[in-house]
Amino acid sequence: MESKDLQEELTCPICLEYFEDPVSMECGHNFCRSCLRRSWAPDGGAFPCPECRQPSSPASLRPNRALARLTERTRRRPSGLCGRHWEPLRLFCEDDQLPVCLVCRESQEHQDHSMAPVDEAFESYLDKLLETQCSLTEKLKTAMCLQDTERKNATEWKDKMKNQKLRFRAEFTKLHNFLDEEEQLFLQRLSKEEEETKKKRTENTLRLHQIITSLKTLILEVKEKSQGSTLELLQNPKDLLTRSKNQDVNYSLEVLEVKTLCRIPMLKEMLKRFQVAISVAEDTAHSQLVFSQEGRYMKNGVPASSRPLLSTAWSYFTGWRPPQQTTDSVKRFQHLPCVLGKNVFTSGKHYWEVENRDSLEIAVGVCQEDIMGIDDNSEMSPRVGIWAICWSPTSYCPLTDSPISPTKPEPALHRVGVFLDYGAGDISFYNAVDGVHLHTFSCSFVSRLRPFFWLSSLASLVIPPVTGGK
Repeated sequence: MESKDLQEELTCPICLEYFEDPVSMECGHNFCRSCLRRSWAPDGGAFPCPECRQPSSPASLRPNRALARLTERTRRRPSGLCGRHWEPLRLFCEDDQLPVCLVCRESQEHQDHSMAPVDEAFESYLDKLLETQCSLTEKLKTAMCLQDTERKNATEWKDKMKNQKLRFRAEFTKLHNFLDEEEQLFLQRLSKEEEETKKKRTENTLRLHQIITSLKTLILEVKEKSQGSTLELLQNPKDLLTRSKNQDVNYSLEVLEVKTLCRIPMLKEMLKRFQVAISVAEDTAHSQLVFSQEGRYMKNGVPASSRPLLSTAWSYFTGWRPPQQTTDSVKRFQHLPCVLGKNVFTSGKHYWEVENRDSLEIAVGVCQEDIMGIDDNSEMSPRVGIWAICWSPTSYCPLTDSPISPTKPEPALHRVGVFLDYGAGDISFYNAVDGVHLHTFSCSFVSRLRPFFWLSSLASLVIPPVTGGK
């Protein structure tokens, strides 16, 4: 039996030391008597074996004298002897990495193994171990230096992160203060304009009141004059007629407009964060619309049903093409020169821009998907599922059920930004050049929305490429 195996057989499973006064249990397992005492029940009854859990009583324990003698003999055995042959360990087996005796070398187990004298093997492996120890020590120093550097880097990173958070807070505090100041400034301008307009309205009201009072007085004088006697009527009637003739309603009615525009600093940059690429679904387009540049350019051109030769030649030389032909199962606009975008919105925030290439009217916004059947421009409103504004460089107005006077923008309106906040139920329109707010529709969207475009006769528009955002 190998020395290691023998040592395991002579070791108590509880204390993991050589047996001291070993005893055998009924199940055949051996333990030190003192180790088993710790497992006895207080009443001296049966207790389980620590290995197999079979119950035994203290009275059934039997001393194992043979195991005690073998343990004592092994404990007194001189070191450096073969556990199998009790011969000095003079050789080292390179294959098994163990010291062996001369008898082991001749055994079949080690017959083909490489052997070396113990002293030589000791010196060789001692040098290798010492060299390895030095190498490991150097690696440990390097690792500890790296650990110190890593701790230093972590500390510096925490400081940098803390400073960056403080910098963010400080800069955004400045920004909040700046926006608060700008808000107050615009509100002051608006209040000043309101006061000036109120003063002007009061003056106009007073003037109209004076004109009305004067007219009522003249009417009363004329009535009394005409109902008087002959002599009373002929008492200087020319003076009354002259004053009545000279009493004019000298008043020009002025439509009141709000001149202070809602221009929020950095709004354009914020909107760009939500910018999406819009593409046109040409299979939904009216036949009058033609497209180029992969659908980013569109125009309300010559109807496809009239003058086909001229239309074909014009399309060839200009690069425009008619809308894609489709099957009857796909709906398209039959009555109005409209087209939908391919994008479908059911949540989130989205922003895109549309540019008007001439001075003609176009309409842009969002709509529900089932509005292809409208046949009159007056139907384009939120009532049918269209939220859009109609605009040209000289004016704009939201498309609603009730007529609204067009607003004249300053400067000219060439590019409009459309911002959809689906969750908030808002669709807002801005001057994409200076960020001035134009109009906002508010409602609860409960269906899929798509970009919407309408072009008046010969009007054209372009959807600029995305320069940032999503």
